[in-house]
Amino acid sequence: MSFSDTVRHELIEDMPKSACCRRALLFGLLAVRGRLSGEKISFTVKDSSVRELCSHLVLEQFNREAALVRRTDAVASYALVFSSGNARTFLTETDAGELKIPQKCGNCRRMFLRGVFLGGGRVSDSQGNFLLEIACGERRDTFAELLFSFGLEPKNADRRGEKLLYFRQSGAIEDFLALIGANTAAFSLMDRKIAAEIRNGANRVANCDANNIDKSTSAAHRQVALIRRLIDENKLSFLPPELVDTARARVEYPSLSLGQLAEALQPPLTKSGLNHRLARIMELCETLLD
Repeated sequence: MSFSDTVRHELIEDMPKSACCRRALLFGLLAVRGRLSGEKISFTVKDSSVRELCSHLVLEQFNREAALVRRTDAVASYALVFSSGNARTFLTETDAGELKIPQKCGNCRRMFLRGVFLGGGRVSDSQGNFLLEIACGERRDTFAELLFSFGLEPKNADRRGEKLLYFRQSGAIEDFLALIGANTAAFSLMDRKIAAEIRNGANRVANCDANNIDKSTSAAHRQVALIRRLIDENKLSFLPPELVDTARARVEYPSLSLGQLAEALQPPLTKSGLNHRLARIMELCETLLD
């Protein structure tokens, strides 16, 4: 089950009890997927559970049976077709840019948005890349204004001939899901975001450690190569005695880290002390081997 399916299941299972909110939800469904077809309304959506919900609400709110009609286009296999003067008036006004949401309580507008999401929305989390989008058609600007009124700022996109509103910021997606009552999904998304941040942080630390190891290995190889040249050219004795011992140890133990090599010396050195000696040896190598 995709994350979108999980969200839809939560929203459908937790239907509002009040008649006004159920009516607002139905009008949200119609607003995003309802189309005027002569004297009838055609509601087209791929998800069968959303079709069943719409059919149930049409019967409940308009006392109309919605016929299930098979389609031949690529949008969806089936459409619900029914007659309703109220729905016709609503869609006509909406197409004219005048969105009149039926509302009698403070939750009706939120339930309208729930219907909009059920009819045209999807949300995904692909490896920490969050995306919520709503397919809006020619009514996109009208829905954008409604979302702005809730303090949400969706962006526009056009994909495969479909006009979309979308959010990519996880915080905005969480706010939208909470607004339409998908609280479990909102908390799940927060958990996914935290897990992704922890995973990305661990990857950054691992990459940093790997880079440090590469740098240390590269430095050790360069040190060993220059010291060996000093030995081959009989110039090792030109170094101060304490540096000779350090140089020989570096060549003898080429795979040891700086800390391990510092402890192996007699007497042992601090890591910073050894680093200072090796830097001095490199300076003298460049002079002696010039």
